Amino acid sequence: METARIPILTRSETASVRPEDILYAESDLRLILLKTRDRQYRYYGKLDDLMRRLGGAFYRCHVSWIINFNEVVSIKDNAIHMSDGKAILLGRNKFQAARKAYIAYLRGSIDMREPC
Repeated sequence: METARIPILTRSETASVRPEDILYAESDLRLILLKTRDRQYRYYGKLDDLMRRLGGAFYRCHVSWIINFNEVVSIKDNAIHMSDGKAILLGRNKFQAARKAYIAYLRGSIDMREPC
């Protein structure tokens, strides 16, 4: 069964993205930057709404960030290092929670929809 695609609606473009192509999403007020393997999209929305549409590999590591654990290269030095070279800096508490969730994800034993 194919996962439902994520709709991207802007003034100039209507597109859809497969969740497995998403690396991460960042929110700045109401503007979401959605980074995929091929490009990035900017559209107005809420991370809560996006998180509800995504599957188990996604984790909300910060109030402004959702990451795809399948695209994490490493978690070290208070940062999550993504496959595109992006380092997402986190505070100590958020870092420890994200690290713990990633370890559990690797072991296959966590509901990824719970925020840290």
